[in-house]
Amino acid sequence: MNDFIFYGIWAVIGLIMLLYYAKRKKTFISSVLGMGSGMAALLVLHYFGESINFAPELSMFNTLTALILGVPGVIMMIIVNRLL
Repeated sequence: MNDFIFYGIWAVIGLIMLLYYAKRKKTFISSVLGMGSGMAALLVLHYFGESINFAPELSMFNTLTALILGVPGVIMMIIVNRLL
């Protein structure tokens, strides 16, 4: 049951981001810039995150979070790490 909820949440988030990028004038460029900035933020956090005591691994989950949600997804990772 927990896997169903987990994948359901990710499907909804992915759909929201897809709809967001689809409404933009330059859909492809906007989505590539959003994904690129999210991946860049994850890489910066991975290599230089020890100063804030959080350097996430470059796992499939973290990479997909950065690619789908962009910079807000990386910020969400930091906040979740601080809360837990």
